[in-house]
Amino acid sequence: MADDSWYPLLRDCLQRTHPSGQHELPVIFLLGLAGTGKTATLARISDSVRKPPSPVVNLPLHAELGSTVADVIQRITYDLAALDKVHLPRTVFTLVVLGLDPELPRKELEDQLQRSLQRKARIDPAVAAQLRDIASLLPKIGIWLKFLVYAAELLGRHLDAADRVHRVARTWLSERLGGDVLNLVQDQKVGGERAEGARGILVEAFLEDLAQAWAKPRHARNCLLLLDDADTPAGSAFLQALVAARARRSEAGASADPLVVVAASRTWPKGMTGWACPGTPGARRPPPLAEATYEDWLGRRDGGEQRWWYPVLMPGLRTGRTAAVHARAVHELTGGYPYAAGKLGDLLGNPKDDDEFRAILCEKDALRRLMPDHLPRRDLLMAWSAARNVDDAENALPDGASTASHLRRELAERLWLTAQSAAENRGVTWEHSSSDGERITVIHPWLRRLLLHHLAAEPERWDQVHETMESFYRKQEVADDASAVHHTLARVTDGDDPRLETVVAFLNERFAQLDVVGRRGSRLSEWVELYEQVTAAPNRLPLGRPSAALFDSLAVSSADTERRDRTSMIRTLVVARWFWLDPVLDPPGRRAAEIAYEFRQLAGLRTTGRSIFIGKAEQYEQHHRR
Repeated sequence: MADDSWYPLLRDCLQRTHPSGQHELPVIFLLGLAGTGKTATLARISDSVRKPPSPVVNLPLHAELGSTVADVIQRITYDLAALDKVHLPRTVFTLVVLGLDPELPRKELEDQLQRSLQRKARIDPAVAAQLRDIASLLPKIGIWLKFLVYAAELLGRHLDAADRVHRVARTWLSERLGGDVLNLVQDQKVGGERAEGARGILVEAFLEDLAQAWAKPRHARNCLLLLDDADTPAGSAFLQALVAARARRSEAGASADPLVVVAASRTWPKGMTGWACPGTPGARRPPPLAEATYEDWLGRRDGGEQRWWYPVLMPGLRTGRTAAVHARAVHELTGGYPYAAGKLGDLLGNPKDDDEFRAILCEKDALRRLMPDHLPRRDLLMAWSAARNVDDAENALPDGASTASHLRRELAERLWLTAQSAAENRGVTWEHSSSDGERITVIHPWLRRLLLHHLAAEPERWDQVHETMESFYRKQEVADDASAVHHTLARVTDGDDPRLETVVAFLNERFAQLDVVGRRGSRLSEWVELYEQVTAAPNRLPLGRPSAALFDSLAVSSADTERRDRTSMIRTLVVARWFWLDPVLDPPGRRAAEIAYEFRQLAGLRTTGRSIFIGKAEQYEQHHRR
């Protein structure tokens, strides 16, 4: 599932080594739902960047009990020192100080520190590895015992230079604290802001060590840290401490460190400011990974203390990779969400035709089985899914302002919200998203599909929610007739339903009103927009009925004659596009040909705007895919 769209961004970041200490580097967040290829991308980056050798730490973070910022620093320090021979004396010294027993008197603390630094035991690498494995199984052993496992191997090899290294490290820490280094032990013991400050100094020591290690032209590229599951408490705390430490060092005039961080997260990072979470207001939105570059980060970040963050969005599946008819339908059903597409594809197998495709969905209840666990306020979300966008759902289906606000925020943090252009949200076909113009917040298409499926299993509630939405759009202060009729169509279930006649009558009347010339030519282009907005309605049509029979029962009225009039053409046009937009009803998109045919028929029944209808017909003839 990994691709190479990360390459331009990483290349630019890793190669900015000269002049040393002059280039600030980002903390890159790969953001995506579970199963979007984040772990695979980190593995691919790790394998690729080590050619030629360059310091790389690939660290998966799990929600281990007792995991702290110091634990993360220890693991990074060990990998850099043992595997890449990067010397980190200030980091190791600060770890030793933080590992001292805070209950000891000051004199005994100093003795303990000296004994720790003078330790001359040497551990065989194989034994050290075995001890590290044991330590990883004992999350409560504490920072001191873990450090002894690591440091005995790291420091024991250079006994002659150890005293000098310790003096340099102690001098740095003493100057940073403005006093005795043992004060750090008491800060750790007190807790709260003082303990947080102690952890921050540890991160500063780590960054200073890296800056000094890269001050000489030993390394061809910058240091790369890969963090998987960075939304764990330890990962989140470490990255927030890292950004805060960079801000303090920058304010103090220190040189920039050479660390490039790529962290993977399935939720919006805690503590990140300056960027708009997907689906929330804000001008600075995370770019797709393929569009992310070092120059983009420099140009778009703010100038404050949070300027190192750079969130980027993982890509969905490429439609070009799914050539099979029903594979394309799966892609459209899931909104390109890789995990969902894989799961749904496994359940469906290789159906021989459209009806078998729909029958499998029905018999295996696939859309119900794939609903994500632990969704907040699922009942309310099911109602929200009936609306085209989150704003309209909040306004039309009130459940308390605080509840809606909290639910919206939680969905955004879990990356279940996204944004569309205003035209896309109205149902306009082939309208591509752009970074400019109004953005409308919507539920992720896969989650909305699942929620609608669950809502459809409760017919009375489905009708009640869509009736509420229709009434909302008919209010005088809203006055959006097309959106109201959109929800009328959503409640149609068979050809005899009078609500289908209501939809057709609305569009037929508007056709007559708009078949005139306005300041910009024929106003029938407005009619096309109304038609597309209405027919983008969801449906609860039965899955178990053959698609062709279902279509015929809806598209052809019992009152139709061989001589078709405009009303019958509009009815067929409505049902054809309603089916075409739903990959469950029309997996290969064959109804596009019928839409094109009806547009050509209508072109002969208008007095203005013939080219508008012919142009639309040509679009549907050339682009069967939705």
